[in-house]
Amino acid sequence: MSATHKVAATATDVACKAVGRRAVIRAARYVLHRARLDYPNDPAVNGERALQRWALGCSPAGDLAHVADVGANVGLWSQSMLAVATAAGRGPDLRLHAFEPDSQAFARLARTLDGVPASLTPVALSDRQGTSPFHVVAPAAGTNSLHAAPGAALHRESVRTDTLDAYAERSGVARFALVKIDTEGHDLTVLRGASALLAGHRVAVVQFEYNHRWVFARSFLRDAFELLDGSGYRTGKLTPRGVEFYPGWDPDLETFVEGNYVACTPTAAPGLPAVAWWKTV
Repeated sequence: MSATHKVAATATDVACKAVGRRAVIRAARYVLHRARLDYPNDPAVNGERALQRWALGCSPAGDLAHVADVGANVGLWSQSMLAVATAAGRGPDLRLHAFEPDSQAFARLARTLDGVPASLTPVALSDRQGTSPFHVVAPAAGTNSLHAAPGAALHRESVRTDTLDAYAERSGVARFALVKIDTEGHDLTVLRGASALLAGHRVAVVQFEYNHRWVFARSFLRDAFELLDGSGYRTGKLTPRGVEFYPGWDPDLETFVEGNYVACTPTAAPGLPAVAWWKTV
């Protein structure tokens, strides 16, 4: 053990005795998350709203910018996307597609986007077309999911499932400027249901949420990297400063700490601010 490690170990032991292990662990975890740019899941501070601007900028003015809100819940992200497009003078270019399987959340989504030119679809995007059990924690809750959290669900309802590939083909969408996925652990499966779009680089930018709910789906971030890297995308973590791009999956990334990841085509990548990974600094 180096001298530095010995000092750190002694200081940790003393702190644990003085204030308790819980307090030390919480403080150390805060420092670790801050250094890794793992910010709270708040669109105002975690880079989500900035990504909406950056992704919209990857689509030339005057061109239609198709944007998908997968797991739209009650429509807050969609509202933000509309506001960003309007502020950028791109409101007429935006074509919003929102998907939400929760019946009560969908009803609120429809009220939120009433009068807005958007396509609203009451389905759960997945990797197949059919039906699936949907686990409801609370009415219109953001944590309702196709994957049950142990001891959390109040009841189940059956919802329709579809794939983004099939939807794009039926709707005549040739290309998405941005696809945002927030499906409480089902994100990898949604990506698999868009494999044809991804293989053809018909999605410029993808944002998906990664957190401990991936455990309930038996999914790993490594699986997402394999799918996206195999389709020629650059993948990284969204931060307030930009996207922390990675050369590939790394075990240090498999933390199940809540955050948003971004994948983009080589053409779209220069339009997104990049942050150096701490391992390469």
